[in-house]
Amino acid sequence: MKIDGMDDWLKKIETLKKEFPKQTGRFLMMKAEEVVNETKENTPVDTGLLKGKWHRENGGPFRQIVFNNVLYAQEVEYGHRVVRGKKTVGFAKGRRMLHKGVLKVRLNFYRDLDKVYKNLIEK
Repeated sequence: MKIDGMDDWLKKIETLKKEFPKQTGRFLMMKAEEVVNETKENTPVDTGLLKGKWHRENGGPFRQIVFNNVLYAQEVEYGHRVVRGKKTVGFAKGRRMLHKGVLKVRLNFYRDLDKVYKNLIEK
């Protein structure tokens, strides 16, 4: 017994099995680059070192890592105490540049992911 369209359906499943990881990885890489670009826009500039050190790295299957390896990046992101001598004289508020970058990219993340998967299924 042969079912009409079953061969086409099986070919589509095989294609999805191969293309799904590639397309998902490519999509996540693009979104991580968007996070890096948005974060750079929100980064304050004194010497330009902090802004120039935002990077994206592949963290394994379906994982991207956005990071900055400048020593004072955490203090600028989250804020820090201002100390003169041994006395705390204030608090410098964090700029939240990475948080803002992630939030901006997150707004369209699922809509764009839906488009990628719909295009993949319709092939």
